[in-house]
Amino acid sequence: MEEIKDLLVSDTIVAPATPLGVGAIGIVRMSGREAAEIASRLFVSRCGRAVEDFVSHRLYLGDVFDPQTQEIVDEALLVVMRAPHSYTREDVVEFQLHGGPVVIQKVLQLILREGARLAEPGEFTRRAFLNGRIDLSQAEAVAGIVKARSEKALSLSLRNLKGEWGRKIRSWEDRLLSILALIHAHCDFLDEEELPLEAMEKELASLIGEIEKELSSGERLKLAQEGALVAIVGKPNVGKSSLFNAIVGWDRAIVTPFPGTTRDALEENILVDGLLLRLVDTAGMREGRDPVELVGVQKAEEYLEQADFVVVVLDQSIPLEKEDEVLAEKVRNKPHFVVLNKSDLFPQLNKSDVSLLYPGEEILEVSALQGEGIEKLLRKIGERIKAEIGPEDQTILITARQREGLKKALLSLVQARDSLREGMSLDVLGLDLEEALREMGRILGTQADKELLNTIFSQFCLGK
Repeated sequence: MEEIKDLLVSDTIVAPATPLGVGAIGIVRMSGREAAEIASRLFVSRCGRAVEDFVSHRLYLGDVFDPQTQEIVDEALLVVMRAPHSYTREDVVEFQLHGGPVVIQKVLQLILREGARLAEPGEFTRRAFLNGRIDLSQAEAVAGIVKARSEKALSLSLRNLKGEWGRKIRSWEDRLLSILALIHAHCDFLDEEELPLEAMEKELASLIGEIEKELSSGERLKLAQEGALVAIVGKPNVGKSSLFNAIVGWDRAIVTPFPGTTRDALEENILVDGLLLRLVDTAGMREGRDPVELVGVQKAEEYLEQADFVVVVLDQSIPLEKEDEVLAEKVRNKPHFVVLNKSDLFPQLNKSDVSLLYPGEEILEVSALQGEGIEKLLRKIGERIKAEIGPEDQTILITARQREGLKKALLSLVQARDSLREGMSLDVLGLDLEEALREMGRILGTQADKELLNTIFSQFCLGK
């Protein structure tokens, strides 16, 4: 932790905490030792109380003014949040202004002129970490909350912000430290009783299993974090684009009665039961009739390969054709849904024939034109994605950086277990365990360096 303490700074920083644009409210945030003093030179309260005497965490109405010209810049609310009971554990001041870009920029300029400096991206959260209010995994959860594209990703990031991931890592660290303590004690007092090697190996195996399980669930959670890619596929003119439009709620794709209208893949993001779906309408899959259509078919093949889930659309107003059989083979090993479209027309397609192509699959009937069956289809997709992700209370959202660190820690633990089984020197075993601890420390930030912190916090937005 000494390296972390060396990174602490005491100057006062400022940044807009809301996007620069027209809005009802714009917030300018300060943090640092001189935050309240600078605010006192720019703000006069209507109640007559000086900023230095403001009750912490209470809003005061007043005017922001230019101390050089005495010109009033805006009517505003001011709140002082005194250390250590603030986001950064420093004195934090927020000006809640009218949300115009001119007034925000003017107040920023006044604060900078009074001695603060413009904050770097993520510097408020960085200070919260450096001052010990949160660990590094919680800091990354803040970024996850800001960037969340679905309710599921938001919920999982909030759990990490509350420290759930950090507590799990620390519990692994404690168990590793207990094993290391046994090794060190044995090396220092060789005449004591023998090491409980069998119990140590069992504990290492348990740790390895838990970390492997966490890495596995972390891979599945990409569906919650990045969204599930759902490709709508089928032969030409079965109603893929009509289904796509019915799901997204507007005429995103061109629909005509002529086969081959869709020449490119169209993608739209939608939310289904709190989950992000990246829905793709693809070109009709058949032998290309011209070079442009051939490119569209190739793109459809690529999306089919990349998709997390596939919606196969069949036209129930016409019998099955060779293209349907070919497509069934292509999607057989992908998670998929079978949809019979045009349920409003007289059926020419026998469900038993479809069941032969897709044995054991539930066949859903929809009418993209009339909107029938769409809600049921989306509900089924949401259920499948949630089943793939797993129960929320048993899963933790892991960043790419954390995943790599956990993989390195796992490798060291596997090596330590193998060394124990092979009767190798306790020094070798100890080195592997210490390396695993270092990687866990980097996840939590106890082993962080300036370069690592710069990389993480540079990805934050200004003012956070």
